[in-house]
Amino acid sequence: MRITWGPDPLSPKYFVRQPLTIEEAKKERFEQISTGCQGKFLGQRFMQGKDVSLILIYDSHGNIAGTQMGIPASLINDKYYKFSEQKMYNRDTIAGIDVYILTAYFIDPKTICQSDADNTRKVGTTGTGLWLQNGPDPIQDSFSSPMNQTDANKTKWVQGACFPTMGVHYWYDNRLDTDCSHFFPAFLMYNEGILTGFGWAAAGKFEHTNRAEYPPLAALTSFLVPVPTCMPDFFHETSGFTTMHVYFVAAPWNLRC
Repeated sequence: MRITWGPDPLSPKYFVRQPLTIEEAKKERFEQISTGCQGKFLGQRFMQGKDVSLILIYDSHGNIAGTQMGIPASLINDKYYKFSEQKMYNRDTIAGIDVYILTAYFIDPKTICQSDADNTRKVGTTGTGLWLQNGPDPIQDSFSSPMNQTDANKTKWVQGACFPTMGVHYWYDNRLDTDCSHFFPAFLMYNEGILTGFGWAAAGKFEHTNRAEYPPLAALTSFLVPVPTCMPDFFHETSGFTTMHVYFVAAPWNLRC
């Protein structure tokens, strides 16, 4: 698992490898913030310092099971984008910080807290799939993402553009008449027809971390096919977008279109 796209794959700021086990996470100074088998989120959650932009989720076996991106509520304004109405965002308090949280699981959420769950997945792998939590109930409100483009094309996921080191982007229910105030804050990435990653796309420029990306309007719209009519004005009203690419592959800089 690696996060954060950047133009230089040799830079330590980009394509940063993340710990796949709790043991590795502790060595990298991640600290546990919850045990989480009840409530709005599942799994054992870990964070570095007070950077809520990246929270790693581990299952009962100590293996990576998901990730979250948090945005401090103090930075958020509902005027142009309705964070409080978007089901993908859940509210939480972490290390005393009031945050809006986006959540993705890499294994079936129902198995994350089961000590007797199948633990036969290959060592060093990120998981078995991708589930996005779209509401306060981590089991009932999480929905699985298509593992290949053929299946994605049969859903409301809409194919966008491809970019080397990223892949073919898919945006949920993207249309010319999309209501930007309810823009879906996640996208999928496929390479050679297979799901190889996903990303977060939050409306607003939230510079509370060096892990996020801040694409200019031209870059963002180049990935959207079609470009929603509202997007240019909306982008300026919200001061931009905050994104984060999450890769399931070891060498994303080798991905091609």
